[in-house]
Amino acid sequence: MPLEMFQRGVLWLLIASSWLVFIEPSPYEFMFLLTLIIYLAHGMTVTGTMLPFIVFLLLYNIGGALSVVPVSGSTEAVMFVVTSFYMAVMAMFFAFVCAKSPMKTMAVIRNAYILASVVAALCGLLGYFDVAGTGALFAPDARAQAAFKDPNVFSTYLMLPAAFLIHGLATGTQTYKLLSTCALVILLAGIFLAFSRGAWVALILSMVFTLGLTFIVTPSLALRSRIILYAIAGTILVACLLVFAISIEEVRVLFMERAQLIQSYDGGETGRFGNQLNSISLLLQSPNGLGPLQFGYLFDGDPHNVYLNAFSSYGWLGGFSYLLMIVATISAGWRSVFTPTPWQPYAIVVFSVLFASMLQGMQIDTDHWRHFYLQLGLMWGLYAATEIYRQN
Repeated sequence: MPLEMFQRGVLWLLIASSWLVFIEPSPYEFMFLLTLIIYLAHGMTVTGTMLPFIVFLLLYNIGGALSVVPVSGSTEAVMFVVTSFYMAVMAMFFAFVCAKSPMKTMAVIRNAYILASVVAALCGLLGYFDVAGTGALFAPDARAQAAFKDPNVFSTYLMLPAAFLIHGLATGTQTYKLLSTCALVILLAGIFLAFSRGAWVALILSMVFTLGLTFIVTPSLALRSRIILYAIAGTILVACLLVFAISIEEVRVLFMERAQLIQSYDGGETGRFGNQLNSISLLLQSPNGLGPLQFGYLFDGDPHNVYLNAFSSYGWLGGFSYLLMIVATISAGWRSVFTPTPWQPYAIVVFSVLFASMLQGMQIDTDHWRHFYLQLGLMWGLYAATEIYRQN
């Protein structure tokens, strides 16, 4: 078997195992270590265009390492920093691999991710409806979460494969259209029944960006007409599914509760927003931050804002580095989206979901989400490949 085929096979298994992460260490962690070793043994592509990404990620983690020193007696705090470094390595790995062979790498990841997400969504649906007593395992809090620790993580994990399917169906490039449509419905049902307000909004934004950017960059009037028709048909389909879902009493009750913009734990002096405001003055006086996980101890709740958490858990160095990395990523993604390349459709889908996730970061902590770092790495890999393509 040629080396490249073997590498792609291992990469496929890595992504395909990403649906099972509520046990630690998960199969994904072992597969990532194996995949990293196999790819490192034969080299990966690193270009100068990745330098901002690498530098900002390193500075971000150095900030976390400095911030953990005062609370180094806490095993949880130390593990938080170790996990952050692991996520950074993961993001850089995907960037390097994708830059070397963007079309083949993205095809493998797309295929494996769609399969894994359908498995995850089915687990979530089985758990939500407590089929064969799976509710306690896959929906312990009356919200679908499958083999994840949190419904918010589960639902956002499904967004990128959903965007891949929507893009493929709208542009006519998706094979097995009926099967793909069924898969998409399963993913949308999983996202809905996770009852994550942030994921709902992020999904809508992802779909609008995906179809909107595809509409803008294509010169084909026929394809533009197709996108419009599919957008209308998709909206009608989702509306019908929503009406059907809320016709179920238990679904309707939880939907009406979760659909409220402000929840009971959001308002008030000691609510989510109150804690965020109260922490700002403290963070302005703390160049080294509060320390990893210390926000929760001081304010009896997580920051629920990845940008605020960057300054709290990683200090000023980490906080500003994270902000600069986000700005640089948006710039790199934008350039990739509007540069005609063979992988431009992949760039559009990844950027659309990643940008929506970055916005979602203002209401939830995404700094340890594996799929967020996957998207981050893929975006920089596609950007690096795009710059090489432009120069040749």
